[in-house]
Amino acid sequence: MSAGSSFGRTIFQGFVIIIAVMLAFGANTFLTEQAQKKAELDSLELVLRDLGDSVDELKDFSHYSAGAFDAALVAYGELSGRAPYDKNAVRTALLRVDRNTLQLPMAAYKDMLYTGGLNVVRDRYLRDSIGRFYETVEHRLSVIENNNRVHIDGQLIPALFERGLILPHFAGDTGQDETNMANGAINSQLGAGFSHRRDPIWNFPVDSREWRTLRSTLLAAAQSYAVSENFANEMIQEAQRLEDAIVIYLNER
Repeated sequence: MSAGSSFGRTIFQGFVIIIAVMLAFGANTFLTEQAQKKAELDSLELVLRDLGDSVDELKDFSHYSAGAFDAALVAYGELSGRAPYDKNAVRTALLRVDRNTLQLPMAAYKDMLYTGGLNVVRDRYLRDSIGRFYETVEHRLSVIENNNRVHIDGQLIPALFERGLILPHFAGDTGQDETNMANGAINSQLGAGFSHRRDPIWNFPVDSREWRTLRSTLLAAAQSYAVSENFANEMIQEAQRLEDAIVIYLNER
């Protein structure tokens, strides 16, 4: 075999090796891109799931906050007026003024955040939009919880129940299914003929410390409910906009 033939064969073999390496690299790149696309799709679909559940939770929370806001002002208005007082309206309103904790599903976002999965979202604007939305949500949830802790747990509930101004029995709709169920069980156990004592609030004069404290806490609670309802409605709109943006992005992939 001539030296020229041997050299040509070596060149050919080298060329084949190069082609094989390039094909393998291309295949690996393709598979990597496909894996990244699937990871992105899976992550965004989970975010969409959480957003949909969040909107449902927020609508319920907004509805409750609006009702509690109205109830606080009904009670405040009655207790700020002159006798005779609509005692049943006051009782009904006061027992509808309570805390309602808001928790939103954020498992998909937190998983993406802690594992670096947020980076699989290739569109920078969408990635930033997801991050900003959940940062805003966490801030607002913190404000709502702080208002609950200060104005409802720390002021209103003690004014009503720790000081015994209102006896917590109720036969109507409180606005919360769990509370309605508990009241129904109590009323059923006590029996239809049972008569509760009069609420102690009516034993105090209108200018007493008890009435002044209650009027003040009702106003603070109304402000808290107004903030909660406004935050909830804003988060609903923002969640729906983010949902739309993700759907459009996925449809264009």
